[in-house]
Amino acid sequence: MKNSNIIMYGFIVWLFIAPRNNSSRYGEFFLAYMTALLFSLVGSSELLMIKPAAFFFTIGGVLAFVYVVMRKTIHIAIKK
Repeated sequence: MKNSNIIMYGFIVWLFIAPRNNSSRYGEFFLAYMTALLFSLVGSSELLMIKPAAFFFTIGGVLAFVYVVMRKTIHIAIKK
């Protein structure tokens, strides 16, 4: 796929701005992160025909969002 590098850049940038697990206000930051991604996705879908790079950048953001959610919900514990 010719736009895979744009998706990877989007993933890295959105992962960098994702809220950290050890934050005391994680819920507020996560809501802001989710809202920003939603508005970015809606805005870039409007630009799909003019500038498809913005849409693929946001697709990388969606993958980063899924990664953040999975990292927070799946907890692996090893007991001795």
